[in-house]
Amino acid sequence: MPATEVARVLLVSIGYPPLDGGVATSTHRVARNLCLLGCEILVLTFDYKTALSGDDCVVLEKDGAVEIRRFGPFYRHHDIDDKEIAEARRRVYDQMEIAAKGFRPTVVLSFYAANAGLLGAYLANALGVPHVVGVRGDDVGRNVFSTKWLPTLRIILDLSTRIVCVNEHLRARLLLAFPNMADRTSVIMNGLELPVGFEPRKSRNYLRGATDWREGCPVAVFIGNPREKKGIRPLLRAVESLGLDSELRVLIVGPTLKECDRNDCGEIWDRLISSSRLHVTGQVDRRSALQIAAEGDMIIMPSVDDGLANGLLEGMALGLCPIASDIFSDIVKSEACGWVFRRGDSNALAAALVAAIENTARRCSLASMAKRRIAEHHAPQKEAESYLRLFKGLYGHAIKNGKMKRES
Repeated sequence: MPATEVARVLLVSIGYPPLDGGVATSTHRVARNLCLLGCEILVLTFDYKTALSGDDCVVLEKDGAVEIRRFGPFYRHHDIDDKEIAEARRRVYDQMEIAAKGFRPTVVLSFYAANAGLLGAYLANALGVPHVVGVRGDDVGRNVFSTKWLPTLRIILDLSTRIVCVNEHLRARLLLAFPNMADRTSVIMNGLELPVGFEPRKSRNYLRGATDWREGCPVAVFIGNPREKKGIRPLLRAVESLGLDSELRVLIVGPTLKECDRNDCGEIWDRLISSSRLHVTGQVDRRSALQIAAEGDMIIMPSVDDGLANGLLEGMALGLCPIASDIFSDIVKSEACGWVFRRGDSNALAAALVAAIENTARRCSLASMAKRRIAEHHAPQKEAESYLRLFKGLYGHAIKNGKMKRES
């Protein structure tokens, strides 16, 4: 894109704050920082408040220089059949198309291939502009193994000009199913922004009030939703294997275990809670979550499948030593800024925990290096610059019949 032309980015996402979750957080961060680089941004997302039986609606909002339009009713969390979902999605698309044509974007960027990616691809085709689809979390890691979702994923990716994954793990998973897409697929890792004015306190005020843990005991922190793909089973097994004599305590900053995971590891979960080796905060707002997490010593991210977990980046930025599965080996360099273990291997995870507990000096050194790595490699402006470079490389391309074609 010529330096004189302003990038007009239509960002289609499944969420935007105050909705929580990684995609909403990333949408907010990328939109704001693209604006700081001189782009014009319109975010199209969903209104979660309108009942499915309600009338079509659009809520207009402004977040600094970012314009947001929330469309409803949203269909995702309703127990309805495919026909009803298609009808609801069509209604949302018709509203989005009006907004998109009025905005006249130079590029469409979608975050989360399912729902947002399909609508983003259709909007890009309707306008004849490139579509960049952002692949995150369950988009690929789980769906390439689903005979139900795999064909839909292929359609969305085929309709897209470029595919951006948030880490090398997701790119490798995507290319298992679609090796012919390698030349259109790249990685832009998440940046990280802590809340404005946030200064973590290292005093353990929360832990003193909420637990009976010994002052100074080593605390491993997990930030997020404890579920199967996040590696909750190997984590619980690793902690239990250390025995009752271990001083390690685990702090989960997030909700409790869901029923769908209790059959798999509910008994261990209950034993660790009853023996006071595990404490769960419950759902809290992001600023409170970060303040509580800062009271720990290690950030643990044992995912067996994942995108680039914001909780891992947050923990590293707070100065916690990372202990992470090899899914995150492009962020946590083993023995350079943390410990890395083979995903799903509870014995290897237990060994890493023991190493971190027994070598305090090494743990603190790795924590400092991890914090430095976040500052150097995950600055939000660098993330936005990467997207802008990608957009500029697409200048002069239009989508014709689902294929990228250079305009004469």
